[in-house]
Amino acid sequence: MTNYILGLDGGGTKTLALLADENGNILARGLGGPSNYNAVGFEAACVAIESAITQALSFASPSAENIRFSAPPSVDPIRASASPSIISLCLGLAGAGRPNDRPRFQAWAAGRFPGAKIQVVSDAEILLAAGAPTGPALALICGTGSIVYGRKQNGELLRAGGWGYLFGDEGSGFALGAAALRAVMRAHDGRGPATLLTDLVLQRQGLTDPQGLVKSIYGAESPRAEIASLSDLVEQAARQNDPEALALLNEAARELAEMTQAVYRKLGNLPVPLALTGGVILNSARLAAQFHQACQTLGLCFSAIQPVPEPALGAVLLAKAMRD
Repeated sequence: MTNYILGLDGGGTKTLALLADENGNILARGLGGPSNYNAVGFEAACVAIESAITQALSFASPSAENIRFSAPPSVDPIRASASPSIISLCLGLAGAGRPNDRPRFQAWAAGRFPGAKIQVVSDAEILLAAGAPTGPALALICGTGSIVYGRKQNGELLRAGGWGYLFGDEGSGFALGAAALRAVMRAHDGRGPATLLTDLVLQRQGLTDPQGLVKSIYGAESPRAEIASLSDLVEQAARQNDPEALALLNEAARELAEMTQAVYRKLGNLPVPLALTGGVILNSARLAAQFHQACQTLGLCFSAIQPVPEPALGAVLLAKAMRD
């Protein structure tokens, strides 16, 4: 019988599942929709997780395509025992940072993969596993949302931020997108200076007048995701030295640095490695540079800075560790 392990990274924009052999070698990837259940709800999160896992299985070797979430009662137990199986899986989920958030996902996974070893952790824990596996460390996630995690020497986790788009997620894709929209509307009203963001946002939305943004944004299937998708336009405008865009990136960098400082202090103000992930911080060179500068201004010193484009690899490592 061929055995597999599986690691999953579920966030506010997408869900990535990695199927690996028992040695941790990646065999296939699968993508699903957002699975932060605080944003989309538990049922929709499970649909996204299952979709990502199913796709990973379908892209794997022919034998892996026979893996099923749970065998129906009519399956011959002898034949079923000879089929390939997932023996260990780790779900790293945004929104699952508190212990009370995890039992429902643990039960869901146990029902889909009977007999498998299962671990449900936050997305920050898999980022730490991928970018700074041992000892005290920091992890910054800056994508649709934002959060900073710290790990103490004894393994205890600390956090700052990550309170969602209504009263948190400073410096995130959503925060930048919302700030860009405010800049556009302020310029339209005459309450703020003209900005290149106006033309960029209107072009992205297929509009000719800022007033059309009300229907375009509020009427979107997912306004939060729609707003976050505009964050790259701030970088575009900043590259053309637009003062408003430059100010927005500077503010985002400051917020991220202050969030990092809050956890850094709790780790003893000592140099520690910093793992970074999230489409916004990894794809915006200017934001990343301003973040590092803001950290220096605050006196933060990192022993290493490790970009982690695929935190799901950390979930695979945690899944493998359960079998070792």
